[in-house]
Amino acid sequence: MAGKAATAPVFTERLVYTQIRRARDKSPWNVYPAWNPYKAPKTMPKGPPVRARVRELTSATNSLVRVFRRGLIEGVTRDGWLCGEGSHFLEEALKPGSCAIVHSVLVAADAVEKHRALLDQLPAEAELARVPARLFDQIASTRTPQGIAALAELPAHDFKKLVASENALLVVACGLQDPGNMGTIIRSADALGASAVVTLAGTVSPFNPKAVRACVGSIFRMPVFANQACETVFKMMRESGIRILGADRHSSIAISQADIHGPVAVLIGQEAAGLPPEISRQADELVSIPIRSEAESLNAAIAAGIFLYEIARRRNFQYLL
Repeated sequence: MAGKAATAPVFTERLVYTQIRRARDKSPWNVYPAWNPYKAPKTMPKGPPVRARVRELTSATNSLVRVFRRGLIEGVTRDGWLCGEGSHFLEEALKPGSCAIVHSVLVAADAVEKHRALLDQLPAEAELARVPARLFDQIASTRTPQGIAALAELPAHDFKKLVASENALLVVACGLQDPGNMGTIIRSADALGASAVVTLAGTVSPFNPKAVRACVGSIFRMPVFANQACETVFKMMRESGIRILGADRHSSIAISQADIHGPVAVLIGQEAAGLPPEISRQADELVSIPIRSEAESLNAAIAAGIFLYEIARRRNFQYLL
């Protein structure tokens, strides 16, 4: 309204993401040209010789700092970007085989030299924010912070197109609760040629920080469909002709005897209880891994790895060709 002073916009998390996305534009701040929350000081302190834009942040209430604080706890931001801590997380996100786009990196001032080689690899579009070491320690989610964290965007995959692919191999986690097991399953799926990992509603998030650490970078290469509705997933698999195998330790049919011709999905249940009855009924065949009678069961992640290896072996390790 004429005659009233302009009011600076409220800097919400969603606005942070929007502005980070505009980093690829020539004028990323043209929407609010008079107000730039990341405006760098006239004299920039010495820093790493990186191509990325460097910002100096000192306040715990800064909006980008708050995004990292929340993201490092939950593993993913409200917009679905992966948020991880440590040099290995960023290194894997930047590898040539990664499908991720690194948008923003937060580094502690006393860790710049240690991570200099890694920071040199940041693309020009990425944003680098430097914070005091004490501030980084406050928002870090690990006991011994490495002084570096990143926001990475994963690509959106087309589930319908993926399940329709020839010889598709899906791992469907049904009620799994341990993030370490979840991450290990993603890692095994990546290593043994699976097409994707699917988690049904009620399953631990594959983006949980512990799951991401356990998958050792596979999250950046393996399509992951999280928190999917059971009815939708099974409907689409049926329509695509996918044969559904359910892991059941009580089954008399060994995985080595199962029919794995064509596209296949393997259902992995909860660590202690296995597959819920309503999920087991969706399987075309329940299969087991023969183990000694004295042993109660196998760890869920180990069982998934054995299933994947057996399928890969019987398919002559086609992913290596």
